[in-house]
Amino acid sequence: MPRLEQLGATKAPLLDVIRAAVGGRRNATSYHPLSAGGLQSWIEGTAHLRRVFLPLGWEICRRDNIESVYNPKTGIKIVFQNADRAGDPLYDPIATSRKGAGSARAVELGQFELFAEDEERKEKEIAELTAATWMLFVHADRDDVRAELSCPIAISDEQFDGFHERILLVQKGEWDGPDPLADDDEPPADYKVNVSRKG
Repeated sequence: MPRLEQLGATKAPLLDVIRAAVGGRRNATSYHPLSAGGLQSWIEGTAHLRRVFLPLGWEICRRDNIESVYNPKTGIKIVFQNADRAGDPLYDPIATSRKGAGSARAVELGQFELFAEDEERKEKEIAELTAATWMLFVHADRDDVRAELSCPIAISDEQFDGFHERILLVQKGEWDGPDPLADDDEPPADYKVNVSRKG
């Protein structure tokens, strides 16, 4: 059985998530705030991760304020992550944003398996808390799009520090995605609005 299937995923839906994230980034124009591309990529990547995986039995997880999807059958969660580097067989991915205490805790606790003989809710909380955390890294710089699904070992100095496993989804030159959804050089539309006073 291919590794992605063992994790409860396949490549096709992950590529759909990557397309949604790249589309979100490309919707940012020169009129948007500088951080809009990355923010829209994260919003659309996370939303599409849920659109694709919830019908397959995954659940929304927000533990430690980290937006993710969680698979109670396989005991893993996937977090969307914009990346400065991803999908390179020679170098580990680098997250665009710094990683804080919540991310460090999610990665660290995902290294252990805990067996609790407690009530059902407590078992679910422990399972979510200790779920192996996988990151869907997406790097998009114009036509250069690369992506991978990777399981980090730890976080050190606000960045991922080593990986148990990396599954390269899109490497350099493999992206065949759609054209940008917005043209950065196009001025905003000029609408004429007639305003009249009611009698």
